Amino acid sequence: MARYAQRMIDAGFFPGMQIAVTRGDRVVYTGSFGVADIGTGRRVDDGTRFYIASTTKALTATAVLLEIAHGRMSLDAPVTRYIHDVRFHPPLQAERITIRSLLAMTDGIDACMPVVFRTAFSGVFTQPQLIRLMRDCGPSKSGRAFVYRNLPYNLLGMALAPHARDGWKAVVRKDVLEPLGMRETTARVSTLARDRIAMPHEADGQGFARIRLAKTDANLHAAGGYFTTARDLARFLAVQASGGRLQGRRIFPAAVIATAHAEHAQQDRDFGPYHRYGWGYGWDLGRYEGHTLVHRFGAFSGYRSHVSFMPDTGVGVIVLVNGVGVPYAADEMADYIYDRLRDGHAKAQARHDADFARLLKRKASFARRVAAHRKLERQREREPLKQPLDAFVGRYANPWLGTMRWTLSDGHLHVAIGAAQSVATIYDANRSALRVELTGGGEVVRFDFGKGAKHATALEYHGYRFERVQ
Repeated sequence: MARYAQRMIDAGFFPGMQIAVTRGDRVVYTGSFGVADIGTGRRVDDGTRFYIASTTKALTATAVLLEIAHGRMSLDAPVTRYIHDVRFHPPLQAERITIRSLLAMTDGIDACMPVVFRTAFSGVFTQPQLIRLMRDCGPSKSGRAFVYRNLPYNLLGMALAPHARDGWKAVVRKDVLEPLGMRETTARVSTLARDRIAMPHEADGQGFARIRLAKTDANLHAAGGYFTTARDLARFLAVQASGGRLQGRRIFPAAVIATAHAEHAQQDRDFGPYHRYGWGYGWDLGRYEGHTLVHRFGAFSGYRSHVSFMPDTGVGVIVLVNGVGVPYAADEMADYIYDRLRDGHAKAQARHDADFARLLKRKASFARRVAAHRKLERQREREPLKQPLDAFVGRYANPWLGTMRWTLSDGHLHVAIGAAQSVATIYDANRSALRVELTGGGEVVRFDFGKGAKHATALEYHGYRFERVQ
């Protein structure tokens, strides 16, 4: 395993990686590879923390199920029992949305972008403010069908601790992390020394470049909120794969774990090498090579996490990386481990030599696309804007998303809305459109200049209009 992991690092699939393997109720292997910070050359070790993004949902769901098992919550209670003032846009009725439907993501609420943006990106919110924003969130076009997104687990976090902005962190720690002895897992990045964090990187067409760590305490949320190590997260995975036991000791009731992994909603889609057919509570249910794979992955700027186990073998695998040079490479690392343990070294090596070669081709193709995109960005940057850069500077407010601040520094425009920050580049000079990366992907901001105005009077972002404020 270590040799294949190092081979992937050497091929430039990731800057750094941690892996862990569990069998039954025990952690049987951990390993660390590559660099945590390409700028300094600092190496990844077993204590380096990685951000796990949406893998958090499995932790949150486990805490909710344990609260239910302890009689402090009810699966079929309406969400209004715990968040008394929550209301949605008619005809959606909050009283008909249960804890069960939130866990299963069959709640029927639309995307509710302002709530998701504030919790996952800007970090600018109070719990009463989120409740007010939800009054504009209506029914989903998909009805009560399963739709994967953050909002249901944001609501579950609020239901876990209705009277505190991020009280869910304390509940998950008390119910899940402490019983498992997970001392390296935290939802407060401020408690970590910078040299203990695997810094995020992005592929730049020639290798990897460090990017800004976009997570703070403020935007670590119940659907994506933890920094951890593979060896610590492996304790959580082992207890899931063994029906609630860890190293011979019962930690959680078997019924709680079984409920989490049962199929509560259907899905029919492929994710890389896996076919997803169902959703448990906090877990995707899929198939790999004829085996059921219970899994929960996560992705955010500069990070990717793979956490999975096979119920029929009791084997679980964790792969954490701090940058991706080719999509699904983290899953290939996990697949190699499963096949190696099942088929032995020779068969696994023969099969995955071919898979590795395909990944190399995809990496080259991915690098070409990145290089082409960078070239296009440079061409756009050479197009002169109709207005001077300081004409864009200022504060722009929107009642749903908050206040966006534009500044000029070192000849570049910078934008910030709470913890979400980005350098702006030119997207369409003729239309006063700039490209930003506030949520990890490219987004376009279009500025409006009133007739004869020396400064922009408004801007549009994600379909929301922001008005300039003095």
